Amino acid sequence: METIIIGQGYNLTENTSVAQELINQFESNRYSTFTCLVAFASYGGISALTKYILDAKEKGVIIKVILGVDQQGTSKEALEEVLTWGVDAKIYHTLSAPIFHPKIYLFENEDIFTMIVGSNNLTEMGLVKNVECSLLIKDIRSNPVYGKFHEYWKSILNGSENNLYTITQEIIDKLYKNKIITSELDRTIKYDNSNKKSNETEYNGISFNNTKIQKNPKGFVPKRLITVKTTTGKSGQDEDPIIDNKSFPIEEEVLIAEIGAGTRWKQVNFPIQIFQNFFGAEKGNNNYRIELVNIAKDGTLGEVENRQAVSVKSNNFRFEINCAETNKAYPSGEDRPIGIFVKLEPSKFLYQVIMPDDSVYVRIKNYLYNESTIRRKSELRRHIVHVEAIHALYPELII
Repeated sequence: METIIIGQGYNLTENTSVAQELINQFESNRYSTFTCLVAFASYGGISALTKYILDAKEKGVIIKVILGVDQQGTSKEALEEVLTWGVDAKIYHTLSAPIFHPKIYLFENEDIFTMIVGSNNLTEMGLVKNVECSLLIKDIRSNPVYGKFHEYWKSILNGSENNLYTITQEIIDKLYKNKIITSELDRTIKYDNSNKKSNETEYNGISFNNTKIQKNPKGFVPKRLITVKTTTGKSGQDEDPIIDNKSFPIEEEVLIAEIGAGTRWKQVNFPIQIFQNFFGAEKGNNNYRIELVNIAKDGTLGEVENRQAVSVKSNNFRFEINCAETNKAYPSGEDRPIGIFVKLEPSKFLYQVIMPDDSVYVRIKNYLYNESTIRRKSELRRHIVHVEAIHALYPELII
């Protein structure tokens, strides 16, 4: 028998996580079935496993998923992503007070099993970034733990439990309409952001510190959502926006950067390190191009901007952006516009420009000023952060 403690989110030098162990088991090609019983699921956590689920399914692996929907811990988008898997997927829900709260991941074949049991929900935070702990047990099927598991959960595993409901688009829509589940944005604000205030370090006289966030393991690539809002109907009528969630595979780095003044302030300058390491450009190579897409304040996406990297002898390195904000006059006063650049791929980026009169501006500025360092007072501030920091800092920008 092999037993392993899987810690994560705390001792980052170990760099262990349940996400990594799940990938290891899927890639071992050793198992014929995969079953999970999990309380909460997010779109990020589910979508990061889609590749492995579909690969396993193609190889004949039998997959069973049982998810909880209590306390709005599972999002509508997460269930819709599960639906794309085309596997035996159900929710467990009752009207009683106790909630469905297990976190069990089980791989089996005719000889052996690997079971992961602990505190890790099927969310990106739960599988990688939260401070969590689980136990992995690997042994032959005669181990009493294996038998006791199947005995205890028998009616849920064989589908005879009357509080199980097969996941369909119809039931997802009904759960959402009745507010049993919520949108990914609201779930993120409620759970991943929790009650933390990114720009404050003191709560009623108690000071707390920040800590580093564990990075996703290689191959664990959650898709992110961009909320696009459109309206339909007769002219002059007020209607609720129709939400069209678009998903993108997003890398983990996000650049927060002050934008300097000038007659053409849409030409944004960067230090050579950011120009090369974040944007992938090369000093002196003006043939390099990137694609930029603006995220407007109402959530809509702009057209693709194909931009040339510009580097000049005066060590000026820049890309041009073009959005509603940069087509206005540069703001007066000491506050500078702030750009948020989200990396999709090495040469593809989303961006948004935050102006001093935007409601989120003070929050972003305070964070940037707390986290960045400058050599002289007039220097523009830039800081590269993990995407989860933006989740917590600016949940309205759903990425």
